[in-house]
Amino acid sequence: MSDKRNFFLTIIFLTICFALNACTGAKYGRLTATPDVKRSFETYEVLPSHKYFYRGARSKPTVIVGINQNYEMNLKLWVPLDPESNEFRTQIDRVSLQGMGNIAQPWGFRILDNDGNDVGVWYSAIRMAAVAITDDRQIVKLQPGSMVAMGDQIR
Repeated sequence: MSDKRNFFLTIIFLTICFALNACTGAKYGRLTATPDVKRSFETYEVLPSHKYFYRGARSKPTVIVGINQNYEMNLKLWVPLDPESNEFRTQIDRVSLQGMGNIAQPWGFRILDNDGNDVGVWYSAIRMAAVAITDDRQIVKLQPGSMVAMGDQIR
């Protein structure tokens, strides 16, 4: 009797989870390694029509992103970064130091939505992220993975 009850409770729980996930309307995107993005960050290039943000402590950011102005990011853990400020260069330098003495160096990635549209750029030694974007171009999740992955660094 207890096994049947647990089975039905599990089915109900999973059904609710799937229904709630479907209600968000979010679709998952991805990161794609691109040497040009790495180079643009390392030369402090500001991409037109992009808003910049960093994540992590101000003294030790883990990721910097530039988000295309056609997308909206209202995530609390991302701090706006003025690309015309001295802090922009400082934060890029700090992210660049992540790889000092490590195998995995910071790398550049394009952030793509589920249809392959360009959402923005990513610079970090962290090579994986959960990316979710709604149909109305709201970024509802842009969460770095919890570990630094040694990935597809194209040299």
